[in-house]
Amino acid sequence: MKPSFFLFFLLSFIGFSQQTIDAVIVDGADNVPLEFVGVYNSKDHTISNEDGRFQFSSLLDSITIYRVGYDKLSTTFQKVNDTIFLNKSVLELNEVTVTNKKTLWQKVGDSIRSNYPIYPYKEKFLLRGVLRYNGEITRIQDLQGKLERRTLLYTKEIDPDKKDFKVELTNMRKVGFVKDENEVYFIFETFYQLFMNFTPMNATGDAFDLTEATFNNGSKTYLSFQTNPEIENEEVNGHYIINNNDHAIERIYMAINNKDNPYKKDGNIRFRTVSVEKEMSLSKSSITNKYYIATAKYDVKVEVTDDKNSYTSFYDVSFILTTSDHEGDFPVKKNVSTSKDLFKIKYPYDQRYWNAQNQLLLTEEMLNFIDKVQDPNNEFKVRSNIKN
Repeated sequence: MKPSFFLFFLLSFIGFSQQTIDAVIVDGADNVPLEFVGVYNSKDHTISNEDGRFQFSSLLDSITIYRVGYDKLSTTFQKVNDTIFLNKSVLELNEVTVTNKKTLWQKVGDSIRSNYPIYPYKEKFLLRGVLRYNGEITRIQDLQGKLERRTLLYTKEIDPDKKDFKVELTNMRKVGFVKDENEVYFIFETFYQLFMNFTPMNATGDAFDLTEATFNNGSKTYLSFQTNPEIENEEVNGHYIINNNDHAIERIYMAINNKDNPYKKDGNIRFRTVSVEKEMSLSKSSITNKYYIATAKYDVKVEVTDDKNSYTSFYDVSFILTTSDHEGDFPVKKNVSTSKDLFKIKYPYDQRYWNAQNQLLLTEEMLNFIDKVQDPNNEFKVRSNIKN
């Protein structure tokens, strides 16, 4: 009896031991790394970074790999490879119609209260900000914490307010140059500004041409939009992916390109926004049957010069948001202002936490920048809370 009992105990222990996979996800057609791919099972989750890389650990053997617009892959730790190829969902082009009718969008609007939390709720978040100056990283900041929202969406009855978000910061790491060689300090957005920018938006008015195509056997609609040709100063295009079963938005992508945007002035510095890109993926909770923002990204390109046009520089700032534990039962104790430049926020660095964190891995480019900026011979002033 003893050997049998020992064998049963050993197999039970093996069955519940944690497994870890470190892999890269790429597009099956062109091998381009895929960012924002969800990797999860019923207990754990993570997402891929800009390099397509992720690290996933779980006691369970099952793994689901999914990004909206791609075929879902179900696998296990035993079967998964170091490089994972995802195939785009095939659009059923025979279903395409070009129209200005809003019948589909009206169904989306009619389903807002049943699909989204139009009430206060709490969630946990990880926010990453990356600033590039003329193509080179000059600043990285990760902020992790708890968030209490007044609502996910704004309606005719709910207007935005500065008190709509309460943040409890629980971890932060930041490192970067304070100013560039022209003594320009790039102001990061505030929590309030970012969370408002991550609010799902409407691009279906009379200024837009709409095109519909179904996929996944008609269960989803790819609704693309672009500004009418007569709109001169701004080009806007993008798409929604809509679940046809409940008329919920599962993904939003929008690109805005400004034409001859006028400069704004700050002292002897002139600047203007060249382009903006936004994308959001929303996922449905099996507990509440509501949709929440799972991942979101906000990119802005800004051109900077001076009164004499003696130079022209470009800043590219990118913010990535991931959320979890939606409508969680935990306190949110405000300890940071939601109206302060994020890069000026102070919070101690927890080396143990960041060494273990695998929800959004640093890319190779980011790791190289952190090593470079901590060089004592660096000529620029550095602001950092990272302690080795």
